[in-house]
Amino acid sequence: MSETTASETTASETTASETTTETAPQRPAGRTRTPKQDPILTAAVDLARDAVLAPVTDASSVGEYLGVTAHEDRLLTHLFDCRLAGYPGWTWYATVARAPRSKHVTVCETGLVSGPDSLLAPDWVPWEERMQALQEQEAQDEHDSPTEGDEHPDDGQDSADAEHAGDGDTAPAEETSAEETSTDGETPHPKDEPAASEDAEDGAAS
Repeated sequence: MSETTASETTASETTASETTTETAPQRPAGRTRTPKQDPILTAAVDLARDAVLAPVTDASSVGEYLGVTAHEDRLLTHLFDCRLAGYPGWTWYATVARAPRSKHVTVCETGLVSGPDSLLAPDWVPWEERMQALQEQEAQDEHDSPTEGDEHPDDGQDSADAEHAGDGDTAPAEETSAEETSTDGETPHPKDEPAASEDAEDGAAS
């Protein structure tokens, strides 16, 4: 009897929890409120232009006023056309703000912001990837270049032919040198020997 009562109680609690879950009101999704454009900050165009011109030497590099962008109720950015050489499509900006219940406008920051038609630098590539590409290119160049043995396959034959040609030219040179030596030293020729013997016989007879 007690077991039946306990099971009925558990079943009733489960039903109650399901009913509570189904009937619980859903919270509305958070709404994004559009910030109000502060009139005091909006009127501070001259202050924003002076802030942009402060680090710039040429006043002509800051062009016409392009408008304002509100970020928060008391925080917005003034935009100016950029006429710097080499910066087509860029925009000068000056962000200003003020404290609640204060009319003092403070310049937060100034600078340049790129646009859709701006001239930008190429995407940065990590050093490791740049070195890997360089190493792959060098390996490809080494693979494509001929080896030392294949570059001049007939060099050995040409050297041997040159040596043999030099040996053939040496013998005539030596023979010529021997003939010149004989001429300079006036070595008697064999055909002059009979004349010398006849002179000796004539001297003995007399």
